[in-house]
Amino acid sequence: MQAVSIMWASYRLSHNALVTGAMNAAAYLPGVVLGLLIRKRADNGDPAHRLSLTNWVLFAGSALLTLVWMAGSPPGPALGAFAVVQCSLSFVKTMNKAHAGRFIRQGYPASEAIRLRQRSTSLGQVGGAVGGGAAGVLLGIGAVGWCFATAALLYLAGLVAVRLATPSTPRDEEKPTAAAEPATKDTGQAAAPEMRKPMQSPSDGSRVLRAILLYSFPSSGSLPFLSTVAVPLAQTVAPGSGDFYAVLSVAAMSGGFLAGTALTSRRLSSGLVLRAAFPVAAALAAGTALTRWPAAVVVLFLVLNAVLTAHVMVMQVLTNQAPPEDQVGRFAVVRNAVAGTAKFTASLLAGWLVESLGLVGAWIALAVVLAAAGLRWRSLGRSREMETLVGAN
Repeated sequence: MQAVSIMWASYRLSHNALVTGAMNAAAYLPGVVLGLLIRKRADNGDPAHRLSLTNWVLFAGSALLTLVWMAGSPPGPALGAFAVVQCSLSFVKTMNKAHAGRFIRQGYPASEAIRLRQRSTSLGQVGGAVGGGAAGVLLGIGAVGWCFATAALLYLAGLVAVRLATPSTPRDEEKPTAAAEPATKDTGQAAAPEMRKPMQSPSDGSRVLRAILLYSFPSSGSLPFLSTVAVPLAQTVAPGSGDFYAVLSVAAMSGGFLAGTALTSRRLSSGLVLRAAFPVAAALAAGTALTRWPAAVVVLFLVLNAVLTAHVMVMQVLTNQAPPEDQVGRFAVVRNAVAGTAKFTASLLAGWLVESLGLVGAWIALAVVLAAAGLRWRSLGRSREMETLVGAN
């Protein structure tokens, strides 16, 4: 809800896609820099307690935006407040991903941890779809401030939920062994024995980790590219209305939910995602560049987000399961730094391309990048270690 409101309000105040892209980029760069600086501390402390602390920052940011907008601040201060909150959100998201990854890895067997990670991502997409829809209703009546106020209340509710759902004693004092015990009966992408086989030698592990970082870049960058381009796209298809932008946001979140459901239910394998996601996404991006029929735009946007989100989810699962257990938080921060760099770059690039080449040029550029990534994956050949890790045959 807050993200949709910030993007829509920034474009409304500036009428410039580059400003909108910069606002989107602000949600990633600080997390990259600060995350790398303190990455060695990502494996310290009780993860549940740290999740509670960082969520206070989210609540404070939404409360600040509510006050700024309700006070009728001029465009400059309002955009400045957006940027400050986006920067704080960037760092909090980076650390929360590391803490959540540690919490799941320490508390659950490998096969259950994979499914839990996928389900939590799917539920997050459901929440995003509901929030995007609610934001569309509020934006349609000009109630931008109420979007920020509702986001603050939701963050506060999430903070309470974290405290109620986690034990009071630090998990660092416990010695979980379940995560280290293979679940021999599992198969496919959730098979625990397969998760550990690639790490038989340091060189095997290094190749897998490098591949995770390399192929996280295109899919992680494409999603904020889409969210940046969605604002001027909505204004082109349905000028002067925030409703169609909200519809696109809901479609994006719904696509993410469908991707999570397909992976969790094993209707979609991780190996297939790694092989097909980029070529399919390139074709969908090219199709979006060629149509302005509202219904077709929504469908293409939904499927494109589903395909790219599926790839991101596979990368997230690998990030949680590939490194040694005592380095999960550290590698998560490094991978998030790579993903954050991709998101920052793609957000700015999307705004610049729209202003320089127009919407069609921006979509074609995205299609070319995704097609090149797909060809690169095929030219490298399938890594035995990566196949074993994701359960591919």
